[in-house]
Amino acid sequence: MALTPLITQDRIPGDLQDMVVDTMRLDAALRINVPPPLRLPLIEHLHKVNSYYSNKIEGNSALPADVLSTHEMPTDVKVASELEEIKCHIEAQKRLADDPIADSLICTRDAVARMHRELYKGIPDVLLDMKVNDDGESIRMVPGQFRDRGVRVGKHIPPTAEKLMSYMNWFETAYRLDRHHGISPILAAAAAHHRLMWIHPFVDGNGRTGRLFTDQYLKASGLGGSDLWSMSRGFGRNAEAYYAALNAADHVRKGDLDGRGELSDAGLLKFTRYFVETALDQVNYFSSILEPRMLNQRIDNYFQQRHQEAFYTIKGEVLPEFSIKACEIYKDLLCHGDQSNVAIQIKMGLSESTTRTLLSQMADEGLIKWEGLKSVSLSLSPYSIEFLFPSLW
Repeated sequence: MALTPLITQDRIPGDLQDMVVDTMRLDAALRINVPPPLRLPLIEHLHKVNSYYSNKIEGNSALPADVLSTHEMPTDVKVASELEEIKCHIEAQKRLADDPIADSLICTRDAVARMHRELYKGIPDVLLDMKVNDDGESIRMVPGQFRDRGVRVGKHIPPTAEKLMSYMNWFETAYRLDRHHGISPILAAAAAHHRLMWIHPFVDGNGRTGRLFTDQYLKASGLGGSDLWSMSRGFGRNAEAYYAALNAADHVRKGDLDGRGELSDAGLLKFTRYFVETALDQVNYFSSILEPRMLNQRIDNYFQQRHQEAFYTIKGEVLPEFSIKACEIYKDLLCHGDQSNVAIQIKMGLSESTTRTLLSQMADEGLIKWEGLKSVSLSLSPYSIEFLFPSLW
C-alpha cells in the first residue's frame, strides 16, 4: 500500500523524541507507584471514563452523573439508549481485560474485528440499523463484519470495499509490534490510530473501535501503566482539536518533499505530535492525582466533610454523616489491602456491631466491597470520585 506507516525516530524533531521518552518514563513510574489495592478499582473506573469520553466524541450526550448512576434506569428513551451504548463499551473493556488479545496479534484483522464486535455485544438490534445514503436507505450492521460497500465520511472517501482487505493486510504487517523497538511503538501507535480511522473498515463504530484499539496497542507495546491513564479522556476533552489533527493526517501528499506515500507525511507528523502531547498530558495528570501525599490529603478532607455535615451528590441527593473511623478504615485498606471484618474490628478498636454497621454503610455507598464472609476490599464510590480525583470527568 502507498501509505507511510509512521514517522520514524530519525525523522521526528528532538523535542518530540523527548516527549515520547518522558511518557514512557512517567508511565513506568505510575505503574510502580500506584498503591496495589487501588489499581483494580481505578482500572475499573477508567473503563467508565474511557467509555464516556469515547462515546462523547461520537455525539453521545450522556452526562457523567448518568454514567456514574447506571443502576438507575432513566425514563428518557434517548438517554437510556445512549447509556446502553456506554454500558456496552464498559463491558467490552472488561472482557478484553479478562480475555486479552495476544500482543503479537493485536493488529491482525481478527483482533480489530473482535474489538468492534465486543463494542456492540448486547446492543439492541434497532441500534444496529444504519443509514447508508441521503436517500434514507438503511442496513443492519453486523458487529465485527468488515464493510462490503463504499462509504463517505465528511470529505474523506475511505478505500473501496474491494481494496479493504488489502489495506487491512498492510495494517497488520506495518504495525506488528515485533517490528518496532525503543520509542518506535508509541510512534507506531499514533500512526496506527490515524491509519485505522482512514481505512474505516466498518460501516459504523470506527472511531470507538480505533480508540479501543489504541488502548490495547499501547498496553501491548510495553506501556504497562497505560490502563491507569486515558487517551480517550485526552481526545474527548477537546474533540475539535482531535478531529483537526486527524484531518491534517488525511491530507494527500504535497509534492516530492512531503513523503513518498499517498498521504502527507507533514500531516502525519502533525498528528503524531498531537497524539504524543495528549499521551504525555494524560500520564502527567494521572501521576499528579495519584501522588500519595496529596491523595491522602483529599481522602482526609472527604471523610472529614462527611463526618461534620450532610453531603450532597451531584444529583442533589443527601448522604448521611460518617463516623471518622470510616476514614481510618479506608486509608488502612488503601495501604494494606484486603482484610477481614474481624481484623478491621480489632485494629480499629470497635465493637462487632459498630464495625458491621460502618462497613455496611461504606459498602452501600461503594467505598468498599464486602459480601458476607468475604474480605473487605477497597473500591471507588461514585459519590467520592470527583472529590478524590478532581477534574477526572
